[in-house]
Amino acid sequence: MSAEIAQSSRSKPVTIATVLRAFVEIGAVIKSFISASHPASAETCSESPVVEIEAVATAQIPDATEVKADAAVSPVVHNELDEQEIERRRALVRMLFNDFWRGEDQKPASFRARLDQAENYLNGRLAANRETWRLDAETRAMLSLPPRSSST
Repeated sequence: MSAEIAQSSRSKPVTIATVLRAFVEIGAVIKSFISASHPASAETCSESPVVEIEAVATAQIPDATEVKADAAVSPVVHNELDEQEIERRRALVRMLFNDFWRGEDQKPASFRARLDQAENYLNGRLAANRETWRLDAETRAMLSLPPRSSST
């Protein structure tokens, strides 16, 4: 696919429409991967991304002077997650937590103490996996994990 894009960029100028079409192709590949590994997740994807992108690509783009800030748009991001995402995060924390403690003979007695000791490792691995969330007090509550002990 990259060879096709390289050849097409040499033969004709790159426009917004060609870039959007490339994104459609990438989206189709991602959708096929998601549908293969998570059939329920694929149902929420758009059925016709090509039609949507074509409509965007052919629409007129306003001048920069015509674009105005919309007062109705709120900069606050609502952080309400569905149950499937919460379960995905729980599983990820569980996997990373087990990686941290694998092979350790000297473990704290309580789960809370083990989680407290593993928190920096977990957050580092979450960042390395390009997850946008971190294990903090709010996330612990959302994932039904015990809060940080006050002694640490």
